[in-house]
Amino acid sequence: MRSDTATLTSRLACFPLVAILPLALLGHPIANAGSLDPSHVPADAQWVIHVDYESLSGSKMWQKLRNEKPMISKLAQNWMNKRYGIDPPKDLKSLTMFSRDYREYTGTVIVQADYGADKIETRLGKAMNHRQTQWQDHTLHTITLSEQKPSDDGPSGDEEMTIVMVDQDTLLFASSVSNAKEALKLLAGETPSLEGKDSPLLTGKRDDAWMHGAAINLDQLKKHPVAMPIIAQHQRIVWSFGKLPNGMLYEQADLVGQSEQIAQKMETVFDGIVAYEQLWAEGSEPMKSLVQNVEVTRDGKTTGFSWQGSSDEVVAAMDDIFDRIATWKPILMTHRRNQQAAAR
Repeated sequence: MRSDTATLTSRLACFPLVAILPLALLGHPIANAGSLDPSHVPADAQWVIHVDYESLSGSKMWQKLRNEKPMISKLAQNWMNKRYGIDPPKDLKSLTMFSRDYREYTGTVIVQADYGADKIETRLGKAMNHRQTQWQDHTLHTITLSEQKPSDDGPSGDEEMTIVMVDQDTLLFASSVSNAKEALKLLAGETPSLEGKDSPLLTGKRDDAWMHGAAINLDQLKKHPVAMPIIAQHQRIVWSFGKLPNGMLYEQADLVGQSEQIAQKMETVFDGIVAYEQLWAEGSEPMKSLVQNVEVTRDGKTTGFSWQGSSDEVVAAMDDIFDRIATWKPILMTHRRNQQAAAR
């Protein structure tokens, strides 16, 4: 377990559909929203990611990150604006993301936020190939994100996005009109959801999570155009990061391998990561304290890791991380200048 914020980035990087997570960096701190609502996830979902942004953004850890690295939020806001052609919500509460398969750009995002409908409609009206579809009591706005000829239902991919303002605090983003309709049926309770079901997507410390991600049937990733050989050798994965009722921050992940041999190798990988981080923590008592709390476990095909630490410990560790990164900047800038000079 890395005791700095890179822990989150590096571990999520091995999660298959995490490219959409920059959305979680938008907005401003407000009050508590809540954990993942199973009724917002279809019964046949293959993966889900939920971000309780209200709880996350009110934490000491997040305030530290925003104060030290304000460009992260700005870059994320610009990313959404450029990619989807709309301004991001200013009062983001939560995000729930899911898909029924592992094809690229087929997911759906349910956003809980206080937003201005008029402003979004104005921006949508200026977007490329904006068109509207009336369906039941909803208006579905579809825009083209790249130079593609629009179709009635739109291609499933990077080319188009369908946005629905469901109610005064719910926005829906879908990769096509058909996906948007399916999500609206889900929200209306007209199609089966995970509510009341014993699903592996809902395991772990989900109720305490600021961020929760899970995926099943990972062998399907062998067909994915992006090679993910390590994850594809597992059956499922669940990951959570948040705050326990006792006030301690925690991170927990469990990976179920296709065999016990795979699990044994993952245990070796996790042990190696912990050893590396023990070395890297030298000179920082806060980082050492957090690394000492890491526990790697294995039970049959299941390998996992977990840790707990106080908010003060995590913030202190972040202080040391930022100080260390600052010492690298002169070296990186010198290297960049040398590259530029050599290119002339």
